[in-house]
Amino acid sequence: MDDAPPGRGREVPGPGPVTGAGLLTALCAARERSAESHRADRLFEDRVAHVATELVGGPPRTPRRPGERSSGERATGERASAMSELVALRTRFFDDELRAASGQCRQVVLLGAGLDSRAFRLDWPQGTEVYELDRGDVLRFKRGVVARAGQEPRCTRVEVAADLRGDWPGALRAAGFNPWRPTAWAAEGLLPLLSRTENDQLLSGITAMSAAAGRLVADHFDSALREALERTAMTEVLRAVGASWNSTLEAPQEWLAPHGWAFGLTDPRELARRSGREISGVFGSRAHGAGHLWLLSAVR
Repeated sequence: MDDAPPGRGREVPGPGPVTGAGLLTALCAARERSAESHRADRLFEDRVAHVATELVGGPPRTPRRPGERSSGERATGERASAMSELVALRTRFFDDELRAASGQCRQVVLLGAGLDSRAFRLDWPQGTEVYELDRGDVLRFKRGVVARAGQEPRCTRVEVAADLRGDWPGALRAAGFNPWRPTAWAAEGLLPLLSRTENDQLLSGITAMSAAAGRLVADHFDSALREALERTAMTEVLRAVGASWNSTLEAPQEWLAPHGWAFGLTDPRELARRSGREISGVFGSRAHGAGHLWLLSAVR
């Protein structure tokens, strides 16, 4: 694996074909992170997302009739759509939680890493190892994007080609992961795309590989919010790339506690306030039976 920027006279590899739901959903998130990076009041700057979006133009947006705007766009005028707001704030949440966790956890595992660029843009403590676990086709595409972006990791970065529905723990150990060291696990935008059974299996695998003081950062939502999301452009975009919401989480306590995890929740509205933003649409209201977006930070 070669993550260094290309030298003088060396041909930079292309990113490869854009196919498969996993890669296309990664590009959906990357496009929104790229848009956030261009804001004057940006919460982060993501060069990898910018280059990926430039190279392929991003996945298709939801079709609109001439002059039509979504409800989220109407409510916020020229500000970001509800999807853009969610991705930006969620990214900020994971950034903050992983920075805090890295004070004690020198191993970080990005599950379903996609085009995540935290290995390149966060200031990690010396000795931190970041394992990026995803399917081989996604990692190959990302390698070409990283080369074109000329990015160098700020930690020891390890690619782990594995399917989360397979023996990903074995692949992680084979790549050098040490289950006896405290580890911070990140599942960003991942759990809703897996079935409840797959999420249970994933949590069992994480727990089995977690030493004391391990951390888990994740996001999910309940069935009420899923129902609300069915009427938004976010779901239409997922369907356009061949993906869908496959599970909900009604009670985080009932899911995490049996595995020995204590957890805290961050209110999306409070996160938006701290970030100087307003969160709109289905994520900004708990009235009239609206659902819950869970931003989870757990410790073992």
